[in-house]
Amino acid sequence: MSSDGLKFELRFSSGSKVTSAAFAVRVNGEPVWPVAGALEEFLDIQVDDILSHLVECWLPLTLRQTYPITVAPTRPLGLRAEAEKRWEQQPAEVAEREDEIISDFEDVHNLSECFAGYFELPPLWLMRRGGKMIVDTRAGAKAVEFPQAWIEMVRLGDEIAEHLRKFGARWSLLIERWRDRDQHDPLTLLSWSTSLDRDVAERFVAEGILSAPGNLAIAVNDNDELRVAARMASALPAHQIRNILDIVKSFEKASAPKLDRLAAATTEYIEAHFFGRRAYEQGETAASFVRGELGVYPYQYFDIGAGLQQFGVKIHTRAFEPATLRALAIWGSNHGPSVFINLKGRLGGSDRNPLSYWSSRVDMAHELCHLLLDRGHALGAVEILNSRMPTDVEQRAKSFAGELLLPTAAAAEEWRGFGSPTSLRELKTLIFVLQEKYGVPKPVASWKLQHATQTSDVDISVILEAIAPER
Repeated sequence: MSSDGLKFELRFSSGSKVTSAAFAVRVNGEPVWPVAGALEEFLDIQVDDILSHLVECWLPLTLRQTYPITVAPTRPLGLRAEAEKRWEQQPAEVAEREDEIISDFEDVHNLSECFAGYFELPPLWLMRRGGKMIVDTRAGAKAVEFPQAWIEMVRLGDEIAEHLRKFGARWSLLIERWRDRDQHDPLTLLSWSTSLDRDVAERFVAEGILSAPGNLAIAVNDNDELRVAARMASALPAHQIRNILDIVKSFEKASAPKLDRLAAATTEYIEAHFFGRRAYEQGETAASFVRGELGVYPYQYFDIGAGLQQFGVKIHTRAFEPATLRALAIWGSNHGPSVFINLKGRLGGSDRNPLSYWSSRVDMAHELCHLLLDRGHALGAVEILNSRMPTDVEQRAKSFAGELLLPTAAAAEEWRGFGSPTSLRELKTLIFVLQEKYGVPKPVASWKLQHATQTSDVDISVILEAIAPER
């Protein structure tokens, strides 16, 4: 078998203990569990524990892509730490309820919890994110291709089931349940794949808002824009989810060959030169690449609205509740490519055209990043509620938007042209100039100026904190 991706290793006992085996996990050929980097370190476990866990948790392991409470850890292993920060600001009863929810979530996704009789084992997290499976251990979080991880989980379960089958009828029920693991009713599949409560999922199907996947393979494929949108909005009240789905359904399907070509070229460039790099580095590099591909110089104003339309992206605007849903990018087999801009609370435009609002320009640039680099998600969102977009995906899009509209090199040149100021009054003036010239809101102008001065080993972060603490 190829060393690429996730690999479970079992070494069955040659003694009388038919359920005993030595177990280890590798990612891309490297040992990550139970001891990172140790080729011959295995843990003695009971294989029926693993098979029972796969049987009980097959749907959340293959379909669930969201955290159970409104936090956004950068990796699954950090979920509890982020939850504990949240609980400091919550009533005791909320903390107690969410602690129980987190424990249930850990029982499913941290496989080290499934081994009976063991305590405080090294963590072994498996959590799906779009087309990837995140494998998180003390060695760090690693992303592997989800289809490969799914095949490997099936192979592991089949290997254990075949081994147990040889030793009598004791495990026949467990083996039968494993073989029937994909057999679930469509509403159950819809609920797990969208993170919607089952009663909400059932109501949306009855109203014709959503369609339930006919089998697990369809649900796992995760290519229905409406179901993806429902998942991204699943932390909202049902009526707001319904409104968002109505918006997505209104976007017609269209071809966009220019966008196709730009997406292919940008993705290829990032994967060839910046694979595995930090999200913000990928975002800034992608933005510079796009400017270069379009012949837009670093010191030029970028008309993002015209650019999207040139690429064949339809732009839709209206005032919408909740205001925290700032923008959406939709592209899939049935809808888009389209961008929705929520006009609720927009300020800072140079005229009455809502697409000229500085905040709208940032959100459109943010959504362009999703359309270029995150097509597997089918839907991208800016601040869509309660952290349903993966943190690194959002960080990359944020960096892309800032660099596309106000390149660091341009901010640095403007700063030097002003005499390299460091005083509060001069920096306020410079930031306003950057806003007007490049069409960005104060937080983005301040954030890009901070990056620019850092390239000259000048730290103005304390002063900028007084100007734009929200940058």
